[in-house]
Parts: sequence; structure tokens; C-alpha cells
Amino acid sequence: MVRLHFPWLVIFTSACCLSVAATAQEQSKPVGTMKFTRLSVQDPGMNNIEAAGFLIPAGWKVEGGVQWFPNHSILANLLMRVTEPQTHAAIEFLPVQNFTWLTQMIVPMPPGTNYLGNILWQPIRDVPQFVQTFYVPQPLKHLQGARVVVNEDLPAVAAEVGRALGGMSSVKAARVRYEYRIDGQPWEEIVYCTLTYTNWQMGTLWSVYSAYSFRAPKGQLDRLTPVMSATIDSFRLSLDWYAGYMYVQKLFVDRMNKGIQDAGAISEMISRNSEEIRRMFSESYRQRSESQDRISRSFSEYIRGVDTYKNSFEDRPIQLPSGYRDAWVNSRGEYVLSNDANFNPNIGTNIEWRRMDRQK
Repeated sequence: MVRLHFPWLVIFTSACCLSVAATAQEQSKPVGTMKFTRLSVQDPGMNNIEAAGFLIPAGWKVEGGVQWFPNHSILANLLMRVTEPQTHAAIEFLPVQNFTWLTQMIVPMPPGTNYLGNILWQPIRDVPQFVQTFYVPQPLKHLQGARVVVNEDLPAVAAEVGRALGGMSSVKAARVRYEYRIDGQPWEEIVYCTLTYTNWQMGTLWSVYSAYSFRAPKGQLDRLTPVMSATIDSFRLSLDWYAGYMYVQKLFVDRMNKGIQDAGAISEMISRNSEEIRRMFSESYRQRSESQDRISRSFSEYIRGVDTYKNSFEDRPIQLPSGYRDAWVNSRGEYVLSNDANFNPNIGTNIEWRRMDRQK
């Protein structure tokens, strides 16, 4: 049994900051305008088609991209960092993985063994322990010795993810806030992680459903969290990439490993059958997108410092930092927030901008 998750579903998700920060934002509105541009992430392993798109604050820098892991049941991860140049605050997309734990093994295998594409490891149900075990050694090495200051469960998120999985799995969703120092300077970071667990006759299948982090110099994180949340909330896989991934996933499940080892073979097969593949998985994509929207909305009870607007070009909600008088969107998926009553982005351009209504 192989379950398919993506690190970007985040599927996942949205984020939240402390209520103290929200109070401060209500008392002091931002000055001027703020623009979000749409980032298109291409995948060289799939003919350079767009894998995903999401918003980033204008001027923020991007590192990383899609990486394929043909020997694992989660075949691709988005390993990317989005950084604010001045403070070096960053959004980090963390790798996700499937794990399995067998209660009985005919041939003993050590923990860490790749067993049918899943990592053999006893289930970890405590999120800080999971972060320490699997993220601190590599992608979050800077958290070595960091102090946990908040460990908060997110039950509404867990419940919505559980429903998305058909009620067959137990879910643990949490955010963990850390404090640490880099070159003598204090930093803060919040890791958001959702883990799922499914028992079966031979043991437990468990997975990282989603994982990412926000970090900033101490004193800046609460202010920047609503901005970073817009990136996570706006994340959408492309239909073409999703369909191609599902096709390759089918090859893996069918044990056609030779057919997925060669990146050139992947590209050729998908190019030759792209329209058929798209039709095969379009309904699955629609259901996944609707589930993602519901999971994102489940964060609303935890979020502070964001407002929800309706994007009339896509007929879907979007969460953006609060405190602004007006919010505008164009057909390219770019957004502008402004407190200037005389500001109109339609002036001096042939691109249509539409003012968005704030939703209650």
C-alpha cells in the first residue's frame, strides 16, 4: 500500500502567528503598498513544465526546486527556500517521506532501510521529536541546540486532513517554535508539520503529510508570518505536472522501476501520452484541489494578521496580510495591497487589475 503526498500541499496549508502580533497590527496599519508576484516552478525532470505556482513577496529570492527520488514511494519533493534579502528571513519547504514499521519481519532489517520505497522506522508521534530526528540532521541543521518555546497542536487541521484521507488514518498536526542563535544573533523559527498514521495487519504506515518552516531574526517573525502565510496558502500544483506525477507513481506501484530510473524515459513517456494522462487524472486533481482549499480554510481559527479575499479571475479565496485598505489582483496571479486611497494599479498599464472584496 503506497499513499501519495506532496510537500507542497501544504497542501497544505497556511500559518499563524501569536495574538500579540495581531493586536499590534490592528493598532498600526502598514504604510504604502505591498506586491506579491506569482512564482512558476518548472521541473526539468518533466520537460520543464510548470510543477507548481505560488505567491512570493516582490523582491524575495528563491533557491532550489523539484527533486526526484525514483527509489522512494514519494517520488518528488519540492526542496526550496524563499528568502527576504534584507533580514534573511526565509520560508523553507521541507522534504516529506513515507515510513513503515513492521511488527513481524521474516528477515530482520535495521531502521532506515528502504523497504518497498518506504523508510523502515518506528512511528514518532511527537512533532518536536520528529523534527529533531529527521530534519535537524540535514535541512534544519541550524536548529541543533535550539530551544523549544512553543509546541502547539492544531486539531482543526488534523481533523480536516483526516477527512481528506477518508477517515482511515490518525493525524497529528502541530507547530513548534524555536529560539536559537546564528553568529551570536538571536533567531526564531516555527516548524509546521502534519504526520499521518495508518495501522494495517503487518504494522503501521506513517507519513509526513506536509512540512515547512518560517524563520526570521528575533522580533521579526510575528510581523512576517502573515506575509509568509500568503506563499503557503497560494500554493497550487499544475494539472499537467500532477497528472504526469501520478502516471509515474503508477509505474512505481506496478513495480516498473526500470521505467522510472531514467529521467529521459520519464519525459518521453509523458510527452507521448500527455493528453491521455491528463484525462486520466483530471478528476483526481479536482478532488485534490478542493481538499486543499478545505485544509487551508481549517487554519483560519489559528491565523492572525491575515484577511481572506476572493480572486475573481480564479473564483477562489486567497489569504493576504491584513491592515491594508485595498487589495488588487490581475490575470497573471499578481497581487497588490495598498493603504493609499488614490492608488490604482490600472493606471499606466494594459494589464487588467481588479479590486478584491474582503470576505467575512
